[in-house]
Amino acid sequence: MSLRSAIVFVLLFVVPAAHAQEPPDLWRTFAARLAPGSFVVVNLKNGRHLEGRIVQVTSDTVTVLPKTRIAVPARTLAFTDVESIDARGEGLSPGAKVLIGIASAGGFVLLVVAALAGRG
Repeated sequence: MSLRSAIVFVLLFVVPAAHAQEPPDLWRTFAARLAPGSFVVVNLKNGRHLEGRIVQVTSDTVTVLPKTRIAVPARTLAFTDVESIDARGEGLSPGAKVLIGIASAGGFVLLVVAALAGRG
């Protein structure tokens, strides 16, 4: 095996495996720096994920209030079960998206009417 092949092997197989085994202390430190009420996506080691707002961070757990249409109680997750935590913006509500669509369509109609009125 040449040196180049050995380097490619290490980069492809060893480095991602080391990155995937991040300790719970990393996520504990990250979650502790986020303000309560921050919107996060928590990916769990069992393959599930949870979107919601941080309620509380302790030395062993993080409590998240899930973002759902129907109110549900906050979930307490052990850092040993956490694969990753992503801080994200929540984005626009469905109502805001509808209003933007209606305003865009209305503006387009007015533009077409103005263009047709200018021709005649």
